[in-house]
Amino acid sequence: MSFMSVRQRQRIELSSDEILFLIGGSGELGLAKTGREMQIFIGTPEKEEIVVFLGKDDLIAVSTFNVGLREEMAIKSMIFLLKEFSSPIIVLPKNHPTSKRLKMVVACGDHIRLDCNIEAGTHPEQDILCACEDLSGLDIKAVPDGVEIEGTISNFKVEKIDQ
Repeated sequence: MSFMSVRQRQRIELSSDEILFLIGGSGELGLAKTGREMQIFIGTPEKEEIVVFLGKDDLIAVSTFNVGLREEMAIKSMIFLLKEFSSPIIVLPKNHPTSKRLKMVVACGDHIRLDCNIEAGTHPEQDILCACEDLSGLDIKAVPDGVEIEGTISNFKVEKIDQ
């Protein structure tokens, strides 16, 4: 475990059998490499299905709106379901009442922006993810053997944990 403050770009090594947790006061983000070529299916409110094709260095990001062991277990479970069972992602329509009840949300791809000013679960675009205010504004890119984080991270604990 380490505490870090980043104002520009930070590259963190990450293998496909690890999860990187960025932990803030009001939420967590778990990041994992896909480790292989795969597809993620996204169900949209328009009754369409979007297919996202992922490469071995692409990321699965899971954002939670609380912090703790329970949230880390949920992040690990969601990553397992996506990687091993190809569970689909469901996108809710704007202003859907269930959006307020979501405990975690997911995005996949080679680039993910975190934003606390969007409605959770309503964005089929996989380059934006609802996150807690502490992590909002981070820009995360998949790079070979790791991730590159751009933005400000203050007083966040970063851990690598085997799946």
